[in-house]
Amino acid sequence: MENKLLDDSPSTALIWDEKHLKALLRLHHYPIHLIQVEPWQTWIERHGGAGRVLDHLQAQPLHPNQQQVLNIVLAHPGVSARLYSSKLNISSSAYFFRLKDLSRTLLLRLNAWNSETPQVLSKSTIPTNLPSMLTPLIGAHKSLADVAAILRRPGTRMLTLTGTGGVGKTRLAIAVGAALLENFPDGVFFIPLETVNDPGLLVTQIARSLNLGTVGAQSLLEALKSYLRERQMLLILDNFEQLIQGTQTVTDLLQAAGNLKVLVTSREALNLYGEIRFTVPELTRPDPGSLPSVSQLGQWPALDLFVQRVQARHPDFVVNEANLEAIVDICDRLDGLPLALELAAAQVRLLAPDHALPQLEHRLRTLRDISHDRPLRQRTMWDAINWSYQLLPEPEKAMLRRLAIFGREWSLEAARDVCQMDDLLAGLEELVDKNLLRYVGQGEDGQARFQMLHPIREYALEQLADSAEMLPTQRRHAVRFLELVQRAEPAIGTPDQLHWLRRIRQERENLQIALQWMLDQAETEMAFKLLGAVWRYYNMLNFGDEIKLWMDRALTQGAHLKIAARVKTLWGAYWLTVRQNDHSKSLPLAEEGLRIARELEDLRLTGLLLQCMVSELFYRNQYDEASQAIEESLRIFLRLGDQDEIAWALGHRSALFSRRGDLVKSRETLEESLSIFRANGNDWAVEQVLRDLALLLLQQGDLEQVKIVLEESLMLSEKMGKSMGVGWTLNLQGRLALQRSDFVAARELFEKAQVIFQQIGDQTALVNNLEYLNRPELIEKSMLKD
Repeated sequence: MENKLLDDSPSTALIWDEKHLKALLRLHHYPIHLIQVEPWQTWIERHGGAGRVLDHLQAQPLHPNQQQVLNIVLAHPGVSARLYSSKLNISSSAYFFRLKDLSRTLLLRLNAWNSETPQVLSKSTIPTNLPSMLTPLIGAHKSLADVAAILRRPGTRMLTLTGTGGVGKTRLAIAVGAALLENFPDGVFFIPLETVNDPGLLVTQIARSLNLGTVGAQSLLEALKSYLRERQMLLILDNFEQLIQGTQTVTDLLQAAGNLKVLVTSREALNLYGEIRFTVPELTRPDPGSLPSVSQLGQWPALDLFVQRVQARHPDFVVNEANLEAIVDICDRLDGLPLALELAAAQVRLLAPDHALPQLEHRLRTLRDISHDRPLRQRTMWDAINWSYQLLPEPEKAMLRRLAIFGREWSLEAARDVCQMDDLLAGLEELVDKNLLRYVGQGEDGQARFQMLHPIREYALEQLADSAEMLPTQRRHAVRFLELVQRAEPAIGTPDQLHWLRRIRQERENLQIALQWMLDQAETEMAFKLLGAVWRYYNMLNFGDEIKLWMDRALTQGAHLKIAARVKTLWGAYWLTVRQNDHSKSLPLAEEGLRIARELEDLRLTGLLLQCMVSELFYRNQYDEASQAIEESLRIFLRLGDQDEIAWALGHRSALFSRRGDLVKSRETLEESLSIFRANGNDWAVEQVLRDLALLLLQQGDLEQVKIVLEESLMLSEKMGKSMGVGWTLNLQGRLALQRSDFVAARELFEKAQVIFQQIGDQTALVNNLEYLNRPELIEKSMLKD
């Protein structure tokens, strides 16, 4: 194997795999002699013998389901799987799933264990999305150790980091997550909430950060609970203060998942039962009345941070007796707040420390006199940002205000459209240099991308709201992202689709902000246009649940509108509802959309909604009515010359032939549909039609052709990162193996598919796949594998 042992001997290869682990556990059909040869025999002896190794495994922190399986297996070595499942009072298939889950955990622990360091997991093998920090953590090492120690306690489920804005809560939380990676085998995940204002979107944001996709008929919250239930995981919920009404969601997740821990950053506590609070302290600094010597500078984190940030811009800057007093005064005036110190350090290029101090002192005194309505804990941060803001020339002030309308980040091109200012790039560079913006690299469009820290964005948004620019800036932002998705829509089904898919993913927060504004301002037609253009991309990205929330709100708000944009939204809402397997809600959407499309005499929308009706009629076994709808839709798209939609209509015609038992015509029609998609270069559709063709070929018994078709389908799915396609292709390969009586291969394929369907949360797929895993011949004969 390619991996290396995670001990002190880098030349030793990982030796434990599933087969040899099962031999160690004395499972049926896995004889003990498998581990009585090298290198397993020597490894076991070096770790104290088989008994000591098994004791070590039993001592590991496991999920209760995993612990149950391990205890039963060790108590009754060598018996059949049926006996184990009987003793656990679960089905055989459920036993195999739990055993598979247990095996993954135990293999990690075995391959990470040596006699000197019994429990060392490689950070590179643990899933995480923690951001990489570009600068070292300064002055917070005690807080880091304290917070990490609290989270390591078995009884700790939730810890909230509170403190003033800019005190470094987010930075500390990320550092804690990185330090604790080895304690959470299933991962540490960072969930940014700074642009999420609706508590209803909290579950969606968590699911997105975990790459948990559309969940079929199951609610997203229930799917998230199921996903987390058996995992040892740490979730970092960052900037929770604007979602205090969403605390019940946190409680629900903690109650559902016994090994889940949550680390929250918030300016206020969540006040939940079992919550542990940790107030993040400001950086320590000396009393201005008792100056340290220059040599003692590093003992004071506030001074250390300030000087390091100044020197990052001016390498020749040195602390001396002449400027030490001013530096100490600045750090004291800013209360040791890391963000405030960084902002102040950025001004040293304009003002030497001793000249900066009078400016800072004046600003702080003046602003405190006029800001009595602001909470005390916010005043210093506000003052620090305001001080930096007031030093800006007017064009840069206007630019900062307008940029605050964006989400977490934005592109140079988008900034041009929204700010509408001369010398934009030069202004951006100035704001980056002054620590008011950050350059975060190139985006999917090759454009430079920028980011504004949350406290600065809050300040700048308030400045924008106090100006006459707010509404025009919001409108330009909304128009910009509406135009973006309208440019993206024609790429669906073309080779450019993947490029636009990545761009849509990147701009999700800005699209959310645009939709929020459109609906809040009753710009419902704009919202319909955006939703109709973008929903298929969201569906491909497994963001269907999120876009469906916006669609439901828009359709309710714009129920009186009989316009093409609303029909297009009804069309999208229909297919997303079908994916949730909710036909009681899908039929009214299709019927209303078709009725309005006919009233508007819009041929293309009529054809699209007819295809929705075909799906409903199939579901209700009304084949004659379905045939009429298919043929009318096909006539429309032939008239319009829309090749992709002609191909989809032919796909429906093929499905109708299949339902009526004419497999020959079904195959001919499907192959015609496939040839059109190939000619158009629509790989996304080709992959799906190939799976439909494979299913048809299975019914015809053409097994060799099935194998060829599925190989191409799998290749395309993997190339496009289409998890759903990979899962269904594996499922079909499992069915092929079943027809060939290769039960061991079939079980492995269905298990792989099940893992994917669980990850993306598709309940329809899970149920379908589980039916195959529960087949008696699969359960009984697949255990013959070595």
